[in-house]
Amino acid sequence: MELKKLLNYTEKFMSISVIIVSCAILLISIYTLSMEIFMAGSLTTAFLYSLFIQFLQNALLFIIGLEIAITLVKHSFTNVIELLIFALVRKILITTDNYLDVAVIVLSIIALIIIRQYIKKDKISNEM
Repeated sequence: MELKKLLNYTEKFMSISVIIVSCAILLISIYTLSMEIFMAGSLTTAFLYSLFIQFLQNALLFIIGLEIAITLVKHSFTNVIELLIFALVRKILITTDNYLDVAVIVLSIIALIIIRQYIKKDKISNEM
């Protein structure tokens, strides 16, 4: 029983740590990106696009960090699936150049959404 409590407290500590680190990284990235905009001599489209991509990477990384924290606290298979969906979305938005990769990732996201809906329906039918 004591080991279970210790593990529970450790998981909560880890989730709080993940949230704090994720928030710190997001705030630092927003600060550095805003400083880059203010210090830039000219705002070209390519420069703004690269800054937007950097912000999007950091924002999605923040969301993934929060999902990891939720998964540590709740121990739900649905949360794991949502974490995988966010990771795949980040992959497709940030680093995917190949059309075959895009197709595989989209099919994976669709499969994960279908699995998540099936789990939710199964959970609702078990509760009744």
